[in-house]
Amino acid sequence: MEKTNRTYKVLIVEDEILARLGLRQLICWEEHDFLLLPDAKDGKEAIKSISEQQPDILLLDLNIPDVDGLQILEYIREQNIQLKVIVISCIEEFDVVKKAMKLGAYNYLRKFNLSEAELMEVLECCKRELESEAGQTLRADDPALGEIRYEEIISHSGRDIFQKAGEYRTLMCILAQNQERADFLYLLADCVCCWMKERKYSCLRILKGSQCCYFLSSASFPESDLEQLLEKLQENFIGKIYLGVYEERIDGVEALNEAMVKAEQVTIVSYYDEETGIYRFHEKIPMAEHSPREIKQFLAELKRAVDAFEAEAAEDVVRKIFALIRKEPYIRINILQRIFMEMLGVYSMAARMLNRAIEEVLVLGDNCHYQKLMMISSLIRMEAWFVEFGELFFQRFLIDYKSSQSDILKQVFAYIDAHIGGQVQLFEAAKDIGVSGAYLSTVFKKEMKMNFIEYVNRRKVDMAKVMLEAGEMVYEVSEKLGYENSTYFSKVFKRYEGISPDAYRKK
Repeated sequence: MEKTNRTYKVLIVEDEILARLGLRQLICWEEHDFLLLPDAKDGKEAIKSISEQQPDILLLDLNIPDVDGLQILEYIREQNIQLKVIVISCIEEFDVVKKAMKLGAYNYLRKFNLSEAELMEVLECCKRELESEAGQTLRADDPALGEIRYEEIISHSGRDIFQKAGEYRTLMCILAQNQERADFLYLLADCVCCWMKERKYSCLRILKGSQCCYFLSSASFPESDLEQLLEKLQENFIGKIYLGVYEERIDGVEALNEAMVKAEQVTIVSYYDEETGIYRFHEKIPMAEHSPREIKQFLAELKRAVDAFEAEAAEDVVRKIFALIRKEPYIRINILQRIFMEMLGVYSMAARMLNRAIEEVLVLGDNCHYQKLMMISSLIRMEAWFVEFGELFFQRFLIDYKSSQSDILKQVFAYIDAHIGGQVQLFEAAKDIGVSGAYLSTVFKKEMKMNFIEYVNRRKVDMAKVMLEAGEMVYEVSEKLGYENSTYFSKVFKRYEGISPDAYRKK
């Protein structure tokens, strides 16, 4: 979407401080033309802020003190205040959600594991509608571009899409796998709309969720046309494209819900990384309602390997678990997610035994691991994530584990850290902790699978990388780490990293 000069005021109405902080940190608000107003911690503060600050968008929790979320929606409707209300709540009862939509809520998002992409999609949609005089009405002059929110259909608060059309014949669910951009659904929808207009198809886009595009049509699409659409999308988007097609008479909300359940099954074949293509769904896919029987055994094996800090054994078990899952498609995604949560829990418990936490491990700069598992929508990506996480986990906590197993190693690591800015010698360390140099050398090499000097060099190089990334000069880093001169430091650094410290700093 093109950047505008207008700034949209956003008010967060939430009584839990962690939830407020989470929403504030979830996206870069200013970069997307949003201005965050001071938060409202209860309903009374919310009504006062709405009156005085006149926000454009409200992020509203329903379960708040003094005046609850539904009462705030009633107030907004009675006062005829023009703003978009996005409900973000843990409440999932259909009657409550439906009532919120009838009272004028723009959309409903689950608070648990809310992703940046999911929130950004709804916010961008709000911006589009705020910029348009047409507001929430359908663009009748261009049927191929018509759109409506799913919540408006089920709550009957929007236009009756069956009033003129009577019935529809096709519902198409389009999924682009592994997309990172928050606005990718709009780009995908625009591409589909262009294709529709070229072939003079009349189609209605239904806005629902942040993963798929939905198009409802009175026409039945020939296989050749769908193949051309798939080819067009694959040319314009990186990653796999899936089309889930349901063709049957759709003449009401109940029939539309059934159609969506079936067309959305394309998310299942995508999760299992099936071949990209067109999938026609007439019936529900048979799915296992429980975990494979061997899972408990594998989880026990994973725990043994992680507790013993056997990195290779742990990775082998992880690969076996994913091989088992692929052997028995299809298992319900929520069951798979529960398995992955248990796997991550094994690492979490091992970290706690060392008085550490898995949040100290960063995978591509991210430490919200449980949330990440809920967002990954591909078994291939999930397996790769676990392998990467495991490797970083064992690197991050190896010293803590070794220290917990050996008092001598605990003391020698402490000695190294205390003297890392100078010349660190094996025999000086041995003397400091009260053992012979030969004994310390033997113990160290047996436990760490490297000799003492190599470990010290690696430790210094790792520290040097952090300093260089912070912008320090090579000679400064060399001095701080106790090297005789920067030439010798550069030689050691290049031996371990493959490039000079100066080249690393510039990179």
